[in-house]
Amino acid sequence: MLRRLDEAGATYESHWITNAVHVTGGSQDLALELAGEREVEGIYPTVSYELPEVEPAPSDLPAPAAVEWGVADINADDVWAEYGVAGEGIVVGSIDTGAQFDHPALVGAYRGNNGDGTFDHDYNWFDAAGVSPDEPVDLEGHGSHVTGTMVGDDGGDNQIGVAPGARWISANGCCPTDEALISSGEWMLAPTRTDGSDPDPAMRPHVINNSWGTTSPSDDPFMEDVSLAWAAAGQFGVWANGNIGPGCETSGSPGSRIINYSVGNYDAAHEINPTSSRGTGQDGETKPNISAPGTAVRSSVPGNGYASYSGTSMASPHVAGAIALLWASSPQLVGDVETTTSLLDGTATDNPDDQCGGTDEDNNVFGEGRLDALALLDAAPRGPVGVVEGTVTDAATGEPLAGVEVEVAGPVERMLSTDGQGAYQALVSAGDYSLTASRFGWLEQSADVTVPEDGTATQDFALEPAQTATVSGTVTDGSGAGFPLYAQVSVAGQSLATFTDPLDGGYALEVPVGEEVRLEAVVQYPGYEVVEQDVLVEADTVVDLSPTVLPDSCTAPGYTASDSVVLAESFDAGVLPDGWEIEDNLDNGQVWAVDEDGGGTGNLTGGEGAFAYVNSDAYGPDGEQDTSLVSPVMDLSGLENPSVSFAQAYIPLGDIADLDVSTDGGESWTTVSTWTTPQEGVEVRVPLPMAQGEADVRLRWHYHEAVWAFFWQVDDSVVGSRSCDPTGDGGYVVGSVSASADGSAVSGAAVTSLDVPEDRGTSRDTPARSRPGPRARRE
Repeated sequence: MLRRLDEAGATYESHWITNAVHVTGGSQDLALELAGEREVEGIYPTVSYELPEVEPAPSDLPAPAAVEWGVADINADDVWAEYGVAGEGIVVGSIDTGAQFDHPALVGAYRGNNGDGTFDHDYNWFDAAGVSPDEPVDLEGHGSHVTGTMVGDDGGDNQIGVAPGARWISANGCCPTDEALISSGEWMLAPTRTDGSDPDPAMRPHVINNSWGTTSPSDDPFMEDVSLAWAAAGQFGVWANGNIGPGCETSGSPGSRIINYSVGNYDAAHEINPTSSRGTGQDGETKPNISAPGTAVRSSVPGNGYASYSGTSMASPHVAGAIALLWASSPQLVGDVETTTSLLDGTATDNPDDQCGGTDEDNNVFGEGRLDALALLDAAPRGPVGVVEGTVTDAATGEPLAGVEVEVAGPVERMLSTDGQGAYQALVSAGDYSLTASRFGWLEQSADVTVPEDGTATQDFALEPAQTATVSGTVTDGSGAGFPLYAQVSVAGQSLATFTDPLDGGYALEVPVGEEVRLEAVVQYPGYEVVEQDVLVEADTVVDLSPTVLPDSCTAPGYTASDSVVLAESFDAGVLPDGWEIEDNLDNGQVWAVDEDGGGTGNLTGGEGAFAYVNSDAYGPDGEQDTSLVSPVMDLSGLENPSVSFAQAYIPLGDIADLDVSTDGGESWTTVSTWTTPQEGVEVRVPLPMAQGEADVRLRWHYHEAVWAFFWQVDDSVVGSRSCDPTGDGGYVVGSVSASADGSAVSGAAVTSLDVPEDRGTSRDTPARSRPGPRARRE
């Protein structure tokens, strides 16, 4: 292909880090010809990327301390004091907008600083943007801010960096084009002189910060081969996870990719920033991987100044700096990306958040938790090192056991987990260790080992299954109907689960004796609460569970809703109804409206006719919205269990959609619900317990933090109360559907009552414990 480009006289640059050629001079005929070649996967236009938008912090922030809040929050200053390292010997690179190399807080750590007042920019600066080929420059400020958070220190009151002993180099590849980013990634693997000559991999940085990515949710594999090349060369790439929150599944690429280590943004109160992108990422991967300070982070900006910004761009360099501290303290880990990742994950401070799924220990808001540099170094091997490894099996069957926790206690502390083959391995300081292997359902086992210098200590475990007792009972309706329920009964936090028999609601679980567990019952029919009960298992135990219906939705079969309505608004008149108000908090005229068009989208709520909406997309890239739709004052003093229901369509893109309630006529407000995921054609019902018995109630649909986002639509709003009562005698008809030819189960078959056709069900695959077949309720 290159020969054909030469023959055609095309201008191009061939990249060695990725199998791509950037053609800047060629004809359409040449492009069509090359597209037909077998070795050409595709021809793509050059794409321009946008630098992630950061939020300037308020101007009335308190005067800075010598050590910035984020540096102290991750305990980096404690690392300096306790370990006597600040990143010495480690080089951090940044693909960003560049950096002001002679900024008072950056000049001392610049690798091109000769220490005598002169500078050598060869191998230390790559001008991907073509704006300053001879020396580093930052025309936008983002890169200088990021670099300051990694290494900044002016020797006085501006200790802004996590690893001020490390050195930095920079490429301004973000974000003219994708080609500039690829070229920067290539340069980071083998830096060159400023004229592009004499690439030298020995001058590559140890850590590469990437505070950039797509500005919309994406799993695009862009630069995946670059990331793999970095890792193969022992370089740790750190990525911002994106500023597209608070919705779930908003991670931006490349941070969303499984192979890339991405960072979320929390504030000084350890609350996640609303704009911080959430997971999942590629193929359901938990994202971000970890979180770090990213809100109101003060750092260096061009002009020898300082400013406070917010974004995952500010969080990511905290992690890059922490890795520099780790590798300076433990030279054995330099280039060991896998072990470093394990240490970062294992020493993060857990921050439970179930908003977007995951566990308390690893979720799609905070990832593994909050970065802790001191804990990171405490767990790291230092001095002479060796390997501890082994395999854990079931003593009764000999089969490998996955998910066994192996606690390593000795010169360093580690918590490991066995993989799918039952194996575990870790690099640790040489010395004597106590190992403990444990997993729910098996007896804990311990052993002592000595890890030799530059050697391996192997310790296998064969865990005996624990003695069990039977926990059994029934799951029945607890709201008056009383019939047995088909439900999954599980031990919370464990893989132990079963399903009830739908005919009688019965279940049984074998649970280890001596364990205090939490049983959880999830009814497989719609409209029921999840019920939990704590049980201390000392012998066979009977535990009956009675889930109750969800009164607000009242969708459980066999129940009917009765409503008392105080306010019902369809918006069908196409104008703002009497008593309703629209607030313009930015005083820019970009507010809620009522009509049938919705700014070009039409009614997507599931309702008909006119509706209320605010369309951020229609205001374009220069628009910004902070606006509220406010209801009239309502007297709810005579209602029990008041709630509001409405149809909505909401597509998030970095904006926030809140439903607020006031019980004093609008003087003060409390947020009762925030939507973070797409809601198109969805009817929602929100309980208003704080409004019960109140006579001056107002509701507010508050749409804010919207900058060229999408929209929020609301229709058919009803405020009142609802009771959910059994309809009378009846129960579930349960059976199975099988093929007459061979008796095999048939899934997806409709089963309908001949007498009452609306009573019908559909067969579906069910666990062996229950009886596969349709479910329908006959009144």
